[in-house]
Amino acid sequence: MRRFGFVLGCALAVLPVTGPVLGSIAGAQPLGDWGVKRDPFNATDIARYKAVLRANPHDASALAKLLEMYRRYRTIDLLKDEYQKLIDKNADDVAALIVMGRLQRTTGDDARALELFQRAVARRDDDAQTWLLIGELEKAASKAKDARAAYDKALAHAQHKDMKKKALRALADLALTTGDNDGANAHFKQFLELDPKNAQLWIERGDAMLAAGKRDIALESYTAAEKLLGADPAKRVAVVARRGQALEGMGKDDEAVVEYRRAIQLAPKGYYLEVELTGRIIDIYRRKQSLPALLALYEKDWPEASRGHFEWDTLGKLYEETGAQDKAIAALKRAVARAPWELETQRRLIQLLENSGRDDEALAAYEAVVRAAPGEARFQLDLAERY
Repeated sequence: MRRFGFVLGCALAVLPVTGPVLGSIAGAQPLGDWGVKRDPFNATDIARYKAVLRANPHDASALAKLLEMYRRYRTIDLLKDEYQKLIDKNADDVAALIVMGRLQRTTGDDARALELFQRAVARRDDDAQTWLLIGELEKAASKAKDARAAYDKALAHAQHKDMKKKALRALADLALTTGDNDGANAHFKQFLELDPKNAQLWIERGDAMLAAGKRDIALESYTAAEKLLGADPAKRVAVVARRGQALEGMGKDDEAVVEYRRAIQLAPKGYYLEVELTGRIIDIYRRKQSLPALLALYEKDWPEASRGHFEWDTLGKLYEETGAQDKAIAALKRAVARAPWELETQRRLIQLLENSGRDDEALAAYEAVVRAAPGEARFQLDLAERY
């Protein structure tokens, strides 16, 4: 019994001590927060990305991941220092030279990047990707001759089709930049031999040759592109329109009109190119002094019941230009009835009415346009002057 009392007394004696201690522990470590905080700058991940770059210093994803982690949790300068130490340790470390060059380029030091890339190819001449990077930097520095030499090296060492295409495209773009259109065409042809079903490249070659005045080559390119664009009607319309532009530039106006009309027929109604191409057709007929013939053609092609604002507006312009003012006024009235918000049509109609002495009708037209576009102050002012 005496022993039980002794034990109980000891237990009661320690109670006041354990309470605060437990409270102190609870304050230092909240309940449920027993895990260790993990540094997001994970050494294992860093090592993995660096190993990828050791095997392939041109890997875009691995470098992007490294840059992201160093930007967020360390600094880019620290990453540069780490690669600089590798270079200091071994000046022939090609992978480190290339990665360091890419880091310098990413942070805007192109001169230092170029130096590092040049040191890399001095040790590994057959690295086509690094030669491409050198070409890009030389081109950006307006050193076309050095850029061309680098791109030629890239092409010579390219082992795979994709790398050859990159080098050829770079050479073609450089040739265009320097005005070497024949050289550009030669590189485009080599590219297309590797990828003959690349419709976009045929279009780009056609555009480049059209801009250079080599319209026969442009026509050949657009013809090839159109055959490959069966599933892309919007691009096909644009290519046919470009064919018309090339033919018009060659002085083949009749053939150009055929292509412009074909493009319009391929396009959905209301497509923006319809307005542009119709304008080109009108310009051709105007040069030939054959607008009455074009009028007759449009009157036939556009039955009255199917005419919208665009058709009536176009006819109104042609009637006005050929001296048929009454027909022009009638056509423009039909045009504004279809689209009263088309203010330019309204303006031309009012001008024609005033020039014809039909003042009452002009006044009514002003009132109509003010109702249709109450925010257009110029029409409101013009109307006020006439009252």
